[in-house]
Amino acid sequence: MHVLPRVRELEERFADSLTVIGVHAGKFIKERVTARIAEACDRLDVAHAVVNDRQYRVWRDYAVNAWPTVVVIDPEGDVAEVVPGEFDVEVVAAALERILGRAEARGTLTRGPDPTSSRLARHEGALRFPTRAILAGGRLWVADTGHGRVLECDWDPREGRANVVTEHGGLVEPRGLASLDGRVYVADRAGHAVWRLGGGESERVAGTGRIEDGALRPGRAANVALRSPWALAARDGMLAIAMAGSHQIWTFDTAMEKLSLLAGTGREDIDDGRLARAALAQPTGLAPLADGGTALADCETSAVRVVTDRRVETLVGTGLFDFGDRPGIGDEAWLQHCEDVAVHAGVLAVADTYNDRIKRVDPVTRECSPWPGEAGEPGMLREPGGVWSDGVTMLACDTGHHRVVAVGADGSLKEVAFG
Repeated sequence: MHVLPRVRELEERFADSLTVIGVHAGKFIKERVTARIAEACDRLDVAHAVVNDRQYRVWRDYAVNAWPTVVVIDPEGDVAEVVPGEFDVEVVAAALERILGRAEARGTLTRGPDPTSSRLARHEGALRFPTRAILAGGRLWVADTGHGRVLECDWDPREGRANVVTEHGGLVEPRGLASLDGRVYVADRAGHAVWRLGGGESERVAGTGRIEDGALRPGRAANVALRSPWALAARDGMLAIAMAGSHQIWTFDTAMEKLSLLAGTGREDIDDGRLARAALAQPTGLAPLADGGTALADCETSAVRVVTDRRVETLVGTGLFDFGDRPGIGDEAWLQHCEDVAVHAGVLAVADTYNDRIKRVDPVTRECSPWPGEAGEPGMLREPGGVWSDGVTMLACDTGHHRVVAVGADGSLKEVAFG
């Protein structure tokens, strides 16, 4: 998530001498499907070659034990550097300079364009990998993630057609949307910022636009560097932010313009308990609850959790490597990389992203089952990245199919047409 921009910078800096080959050793089952990897390359604008290491053969050959890991191989075929984790670009660049200088002196370096680089067919259409859609101020707002924009639309549910009124562009990877005090906010995941939209204008209100490489610190929102803010939700008159990159939930006081930590130690795990001691794992979805708490989709543990004013509690999900597609109650149930959650008719609607459908979770009994109708049938959706409800209307972002759908009372899906 954070390494691709750094790899891209090295690709550009050493364009005539560096060949990048991505080795994808997928954790989740759906991440091991070649067609899904190709779609992810399209979504993330990856041009270098990618190997599907579905059986972890390359992983074992190079004794890798962490995601991500960078291995630098010199022109003679020897391993020159192994760098686990989110590397420093300048440190790796300096290592490349030394390796290239030595190879050039030996006459083993051949300069020229990357022979493995290719551009996959890019999907183009009205929407490109949309991830969130909400209704606010009488309008439909859509995070058109692949196009780096948020669309503000007039929408007639009876006709099923949305007419774009304003395009809020200039974003890198817009994700979460939320309405607070008559304004709409968007979390720009790869832009590491939160923006306030409205009146045809966009204003960055949190984040510097650069990633925080260390621990996040509270302070004036515009001066605090963020780590992949993914989801937003109104909570106690403030804005809750799912900070996926630091495995935490933060709050943004829009009046005081300050950020403060709500929950999470920053350790990636699934540990319940008091807010400051709980461990989260890449939170990507938030939804306000009627009692003042917040429902949470914790995607790396395939978990649905609840954040109250004192504690974090888990409804479904048991561990970082426990996932699948299994109904049940509490710990018996399995989801697969669920990315969003919404409250609808007294239950939680969960975007069970890698299972290609929406699930239903009862917050009282912890029972988890497929959503009724088409929405709960596997394959009707493709990697849904967002689900939203105001209690009456329910919307889902069918991300892999590049569309937004309205979910009927019977679970039927009706595509929203964009003009």
